Amino acid sequence: MASSIKILPQYIANRIAAGEVVGRPEAVVKELIENAIDAKAENISLRIKEAGKSLIRIIDDGTGMDEDDALMCFQRHSTSKISSADDLENITTLGFRGEALASISAVSQVELRTRTASGEMGVMIKNHGSEIIECSPVSDSQVSKGTSITVKNLFFNTPARRNFLKTNQTEFKHIYDTFIRLAIANPTVAFNFVNEDEEIFDLKSTDLKDRIMQIYGEEFSNTLIEVNLQNDLISLNGFTSKPSFTKKIKQDQLLFLNKRYVISKSISYAVHLAYEDLIEKGDYPTFFLFLKLDPRKFDVNVHPSKLEVKFEDERSIFGFVRKAVWQALDKNDLIVGINLDDDKTSQVSQPATEAKIFSSAGFTKPANPNVSIPFEKKANVNIHEIYQRDNFVQPGSGVKELPLEVPEPHTQTSAKTYKHDIDDFSGKKSIWQFQRKYIMYQLENTLMIIDQHAAHERILYEQAVDRLNSNANLSQQLLIPIYVDLNAVDFEVVKSIETELRALGFDIEVLSKKKVKIRGIPSDVRIGDEAKIIQEIVDEFKENDVKLNLEKRDNLAKSYACKHAIRTGDRLNADEMLNLIDKLFSTKMPYVCPHGRPTIVKVSMDELDKKFARTGF
Repeated sequence: MASSIKILPQYIANRIAAGEVVGRPEAVVKELIENAIDAKAENISLRIKEAGKSLIRIIDDGTGMDEDDALMCFQRHSTSKISSADDLENITTLGFRGEALASISAVSQVELRTRTASGEMGVMIKNHGSEIIECSPVSDSQVSKGTSITVKNLFFNTPARRNFLKTNQTEFKHIYDTFIRLAIANPTVAFNFVNEDEEIFDLKSTDLKDRIMQIYGEEFSNTLIEVNLQNDLISLNGFTSKPSFTKKIKQDQLLFLNKRYVISKSISYAVHLAYEDLIEKGDYPTFFLFLKLDPRKFDVNVHPSKLEVKFEDERSIFGFVRKAVWQALDKNDLIVGINLDDDKTSQVSQPATEAKIFSSAGFTKPANPNVSIPFEKKANVNIHEIYQRDNFVQPGSGVKELPLEVPEPHTQTSAKTYKHDIDDFSGKKSIWQFQRKYIMYQLENTLMIIDQHAAHERILYEQAVDRLNSNANLSQQLLIPIYVDLNAVDFEVVKSIETELRALGFDIEVLSKKKVKIRGIPSDVRIGDEAKIIQEIVDEFKENDVKLNLEKRDNLAKSYACKHAIRTGDRLNADEMLNLIDKLFSTKMPYVCPHGRPTIVKVSMDELDKKFARTGF
């Protein structure tokens, strides 16, 4: 009886293996640039088209290969970097498995040209789908010392996998991020990056601080402080951001282990913990940190992409990293002498200044609490009645208990007004702010608790949706236009949503060389925040695009609302809080923010009595 188990042909095995190594164009870029770095290249050039789907070309001036090595490098598990099992315990190169070119050539059309410094002739090899169709010598005029690899039509023979690739914008972002990591990890290497015949970067050989400045700009580099600590076993050096320059997302947090980019939740947390009370909850520092450790003390061979790492003594490394970052902060006079008093925290990352959002158009602050506050109100709906209904989210109950029916907004053109009954609510005494985060509103036998950020986010979201649907392009013009420099990924994002940004109220012009001109802004954006709000919207848009896969206009509306809304730490006075509540209940869905979180909960007197075991006295 013939055996049903068979050894797969090599070309099929290569395609299967390619699935682990080559998941997207970014993986090809990563593997080939790492090979160039291992080959001691001093100059590396990257060219891509269609986000790497149709073309990836990497040229280096490294050691190059002779014909025998050039043919051998297309075989699986062929490598010059390890020769015995003991070498796995002492890995000092970026690549070592010998799978990259075999996997890449299995799913693309590859042309390799290479020549060694001592070789009079070079060699050119064409490999299409693991089949070498040409191998011929080339003169030194046709190939310089080093290696040139051109990868065309990625996944040409596996169309199902090609169909699963994301948009060019998303795939380009992955390539861009990988390029940045490799360029920062190797500042002494000169890099050039061209996308669709447009030069993105031309980075000269330099040191780490200057490389960061080349990529992120001088203003950004000035927000960094140096980290440097070492002992006989381990060293940590690099840069981390000042506490006053944090971000709301974990972006630009780069950790390198022996010059290899790795992801370690433990080490990242150690960095964050070093900031202790210097930053608000939800803020994250930027860092570029290089950890140097004996290769025998960790293992990078635990994940196909070699991003994850296991340490022999993770606890000690955690403590060392935290100490190193803390000492760097301490030396810069950012820890000693901290005073939590509002007027004495200028050196720490403090929340936004007292909210002036309501002083701009669309949020007119009343002169006194007895003045009627105009707002678009639902037909025949009184705010007192809404408060007294049992349709708010109870504490701990989740969003599922939200009402299924919401009063429809009125269709009248003129705005109605609502005047707070001071006799019933004792005016400002019935409303106060707790921890600059929640609005506490006393109503007869009920305490309403409103999340100020979630509430304002709902208001701004619906305003943004209305603007996007109307395409009115209404904005307040700036006296002097603002110019914003963006990185390549952010620039592509702005280009893709330029029409929607205009509808939202941003009068912008996309210029060349990653620059955007802002001539006008929405009426509720504070003057002076133009560049900041654009950058934050783009960051949030990218985050939502990857995690939530939202429709573009909905994504933009949510991104705008989230980044422009009142934040924890913004101080509101009574008039501003009352205005916020009025505007919240003029929305179509006041009970949840655009992300589905409750905006308001209620605590009844009966519930409080139960907590205190009171029985009617």
